[in-house]
Amino acid sequence: MTLLHPNCLITLVLCEQIMRTVINQATTDVGRQIIVNHRRHYVATLVLGVFFAVFALSAAQAGASGPYRIKSDIAYGPASGRPATSRLDVYVPNEKAAEPRPVVVWIHGGGWFKGDKANSTMPGKAKAFVDAGFVVVSANYRLSPDLKGPEYLSRNRVRFPAAHLDVAQAVGWVNRHIERFGGDPGRILLGGESAGAQIAALLATRSGFLQAQGVSAGQIKGVISIDAVGFNVPRMMTSKYRRRNAGFQRMMFNAFGTPAEEKRKPRWSAASPVRYADPTDPPIYFVESAKAYDRQLDAFRMAVKLEQRLLVVWRVVPLSHRDGIGALLGNAGNDRGVTRRVIRFATEAVNPVVPQIVARGKRVVRANGAPTATVRLELDVKPRVRQLFCTMDKHLTELCPPSWKLAPGLHDVHVEAFGNTGRLVGEKTFKVEVKK
Repeated sequence: MTLLHPNCLITLVLCEQIMRTVINQATTDVGRQIIVNHRRHYVATLVLGVFFAVFALSAAQAGASGPYRIKSDIAYGPASGRPATSRLDVYVPNEKAAEPRPVVVWIHGGGWFKGDKANSTMPGKAKAFVDAGFVVVSANYRLSPDLKGPEYLSRNRVRFPAAHLDVAQAVGWVNRHIERFGGDPGRILLGGESAGAQIAALLATRSGFLQAQGVSAGQIKGVISIDAVGFNVPRMMTSKYRRRNAGFQRMMFNAFGTPAEEKRKPRWSAASPVRYADPTDPPIYFVESAKAYDRQLDAFRMAVKLEQRLLVVWRVVPLSHRDGIGALLGNAGNDRGVTRRVIRFATEAVNPVVPQIVARGKRVVRANGAPTATVRLELDVKPRVRQLFCTMDKHLTELCPPSWKLAPGLHDVHVEAFGNTGRLVGEKTFKVEVKK
C-alpha cells in the first residue's frame, strides 16, 4: 500500500524546493533561522494535510465502487470472434459471508448482434443483487454481424446456436470456479434483458446446452427475463409478423437464419424456449412492456407450460424497448417497482420455503333449519406466501374467501399456497361439516 499518491509526493517536493530557495535568499542568519523553524512546522502540517486528503480520497473511491469489487475480463473459454468474447466479469461482494452465496449469471441484450457485459446498466444491477446476498457474473458471447454491416446475412456469419453455446460455457466456468469468489455453484440464477433473456430462458428449458458443460438442471434455480424477445422464433418469421415489425424480423433472420437457410438446416424451433418449457424447468420472472402485446402473450404461454401463477411472476410497465425497460432493474431513480419484485423472486428461488398451513375456526356449524350455513376459516400460513387458492368440494378454485355458504353435509376445503416463484409450495385439505 502506497502512503501517498505520486502527485501528492510531487507537491511536497515542489514545496520543499520553494522553502529552500527562500532560506538561501534570506539576508541574515536570524532571518534564516526563523524561516527554518517555520519550514519545519509548515512541512509537518503539509504532510498531515496531504495524508488526510489521500485517506479521504481513498475512502471515497472505495465507496464509489459499490458493495463489490470487480474481477474483469476473465477468460471462460478460447477466444473467438471479437477480442472481448469468451470473457466474463465477476462482481464479488466486499462483505464476507458465513456460507457460499447464490450466483446470478447476467446476459446482456442487444439483438444478438451488439451489447457488452460491462454496459452502463450493469453496476446498478450488480449492486441490487449483491445487496441481496448474491455473487454476480456478467458474460460476453459471440455476436451476429451488424444489421447495416457488410457481413449481414453472410453465409458464414455468427448465428444460432453460437451465442447460446458461449453462455453455456460461461455457466460451466461458474460451476467450476465460482467457489473461489464465495459463490455456490449449486444455486445459480440466469438472467438477461431482451436477447439475453431469450438465451437465459433457452438454457434453462433446453438442458442439453448446460449438461454439455457439466452443469446439471438442478443447479439452475430460476430465470429473470426482462423484455425477452424470441421465446417463439417461428412466430417472428411469418409474413404477418414482418408487416407489423420488419426491423425485428431482419434481426431474427440475422441471428437465427433466413427462410431459405431454414429450409436447408432447420433451427427456428430448436431456438424457441416455449417449445421446451415444462413444469420440471426452473421458474421464470417476467418483466414485460405494456406496449408489446406479443411478448406478453409469449410470457403467458411460458408461464402456463411452467405451471406458474403468472400474476405472481410478472411485472408489466408502461415502457417500451426503446424507452429503456431493460435499465429498470437496479435503477436507483424510478425502477417502476421492478427491483423489489425481482429480488423477492430471486431470493425465494434459491431459498425455497415450505409453509405450514393452519386453519382456525369452527369445523362444525349448524344450519338451524336454513338451507345453508356460513362457514368461516381463518387461514394462517407461516412463512407468508404470495397467494392462497381454495377449492371447495373439487368445484371452483378461487382466491380463498373469508367465508363460504354451505349446504348441510361434509365438505372438503383444499388450500394451495403459491410462493414468490409462482409455483405451488404447499397444500392441505381441511374437512368442515354443516349439520341441519
